[in-house]
Amino acid sequence: MKKDQNNRDSAIIIPFPGLKDRYYEKGVSSLEAHQFQEAVDLLKQAYQMDSTDPQISAAYLAALYENGDYHDSRQMAEELLKSGVGSFYDVLDIYLMILIQLNDYQQVVSTLKPLFEENEIPPEKAEHFLQLLQLSEKAARNQGVGNSANIEEETSFIHQEQSSQDQLIGLGMLKDKNIHPYLDSLIDMLSAKKVHPFIKTVILTLLQENKIDQFILVEKFDVEKTLSPIELPSVEEIPFFLTVKEQVETELRDHNPVLLEQILDMIKRHSYCLYPFEWEPVNPSVWAAAYRAMGYEIYGESWNSKKLAEFYDIGEEELSTTFAFILKLEEISSTIV
Repeated sequence: MKKDQNNRDSAIIIPFPGLKDRYYEKGVSSLEAHQFQEAVDLLKQAYQMDSTDPQISAAYLAALYENGDYHDSRQMAEELLKSGVGSFYDVLDIYLMILIQLNDYQQVVSTLKPLFEENEIPPEKAEHFLQLLQLSEKAARNQGVGNSANIEEETSFIHQEQSSQDQLIGLGMLKDKNIHPYLDSLIDMLSAKKVHPFIKTVILTLLQENKIDQFILVEKFDVEKTLSPIELPSVEEIPFFLTVKEQVETELRDHNPVLLEQILDMIKRHSYCLYPFEWEPVNPSVWAAAYRAMGYEIYGESWNSKKLAEFYDIGEEELSTTFAFILKLEEISSTIV
């Protein structure tokens, strides 16, 4: 009997055929749906089955990063860079983003500088990596000297001509730092049409955290408003956002909790882009109906605008207009969030 037990203990466990691929496909779907913890759990299973698959490795690394697991994702990125699994420069790009989230700007400099000195940066990545290197050099110096006069001279640290990704990096570097040397540039970005709405919300949040009490012109979606950041509620506290969220939760909580999570995540991203403006039209039922229509679209189900409008007791035209605007919001928010 003991011999049989030993045989069972030493038996090789063979996974079901295709299980790795199923974990990978479901993990990628969760990642695309912004269900990041679920994506991490699924892709970890696939990665443990085959850590040499570049697609699985890249997806798992991205999931860890998006889920905010920066220390784990840093360790994994360093392992991938050493082993050569996956696209070196795609992994490097994520690795640099992780380092910036961890405020390890000196490591960004130490990583990029040799690559530039040896002319190993691909032309299509050169401008982006150079921007990261320059920003990280400045941030690394600032970490060493604090709020010195040198900071005030670096007025080009963040500006509206940068890519949205570089603007996000720059704003991240300003967290917990003196933003007053960059205040004029940040204020100008709030009224610039070319600056992404998401970036403008990040700027407003930064101004709120620094208790900036002055009236500032903000432009989003061709709407302008002059406001004071210190007087604004947070994104989550906007009453209309809460009302729409509550109505969607009531309708889908028991009916389809998975779809509910997807739509709530969508509403959150859209609210972040629209903030601090009120949503139009002002009837929450119109938005709840439009997001329900988005749910049908997500699952590839057919839906009738007339019947949906009648169910929510709203006009068919305002449903169609709001649905079209939500599609626009989804396209805009998905490019940066």
